[in-house]
Amino acid sequence: MIPHKMDGARFKIIGLFASVFLMGILLPAKGYGAGEEDFRAVFNADYYYDQNPDLQAVIGKDSESLFRHFIHTGIREGRSGNEQFNLKAYVYYNPDLLDAYKTDLAAYCRHYETLGKAEGRLSLFSSQERSVIGFYHTDYDKTLPRASNIHLAASRINGLVLQPGERFSFSQAVLSRTPENGYVMAPAIGGMEYGGGICQVSSTLYAAMCHALLPATERYPHSSRISYMPEGLDATISEGHKDLTFINPYDKPLTIVAAPDETGLTVSLLLGASDSPSAPLPEENGDPEDFRPAHTSDWAEPGTESQDISSRQEPDPAHVSDQAGPGTAHVSDQAGPGTANASMQAGPGTANVSIQAGPDTADPTNQAES
Repeated sequence: MIPHKMDGARFKIIGLFASVFLMGILLPAKGYGAGEEDFRAVFNADYYYDQNPDLQAVIGKDSESLFRHFIHTGIREGRSGNEQFNLKAYVYYNPDLLDAYKTDLAAYCRHYETLGKAEGRLSLFSSQERSVIGFYHTDYDKTLPRASNIHLAASRINGLVLQPGERFSFSQAVLSRTPENGYVMAPAIGGMEYGGGICQVSSTLYAAMCHALLPATERYPHSSRISYMPEGLDATISEGHKDLTFINPYDKPLTIVAAPDETGLTVSLLLGASDSPSAPLPEENGDPEDFRPAHTSDWAEPGTESQDISSRQEPDPAHVSDQAGPGTAHVSDQAGPGTANASMQAGPGTANVSIQAGPDTADPTNQAES
């Protein structure tokens, strides 16, 4: 008889054993592809072992197994590879790098080693509590008709709180794009449509997700270039065909804040519910232990009842990826210019989803994009 509830500690230990077992089966015997050396440059096996007691009984002091855990799971959990560098902190405190490197995680490591360290860029969280885990800003002309749709869509996701394990759908949250729901006619890719412009809201949200290293379960790039953000950080919406979705992988509520201001729109992600969420400040910081995702490796993908992760082909760890949801085409983020395609697969302690780096893809549905 299986007990209805499993003790939290036992649950985590079993998850760690499962992740180590699967990594041993699915990963090649040697070699991690492009970007491996960038990850190794910020990894110290002795430090990683000493700082993570939960891994000691499961993995032991095997350096290669610890490195595998680091690149496939630890990075997204906010674990530091050495005493001077935490990738999640580096991405958070240096948002200027996001436009160039996007989801290319090895590129951030390489930047730190070649430039950031000498420049004195922040690379560690302090012990001060931090609520904002990701944010992004885009500009737009408030005199155009699309501004009305942007304001409306932003207001419908602003303050939305996702409980641990809860799924978010942008298309559902902003409602159907009809006059009855308040949307006006405005230009969109493919022509004029009600709700034209809402893709700027979904794209700004997706960029904030990338800043927080929060994977999407469904996301599509635009079929042509857009002017308000770099290629690879956008997320188009086409009702009934394309959506932006994700799952809250943390053991705390996750709040979305979408705040138009004088120049444009800022979307922030806050860990914890807030009655009056404020705009993010890069100076805010905190202990990565507070932002480590809960164990969610047994979650099913949206639209499915279960998923056998043992049958999945493990991607090249130097190729970090977002996987489109069931029934959608595989879509991708583009790594910044001159950077290697680097990546991480979410593992135990994170939602079982990923983010793929690669070139933009064409619109498979030929539907209008907002």
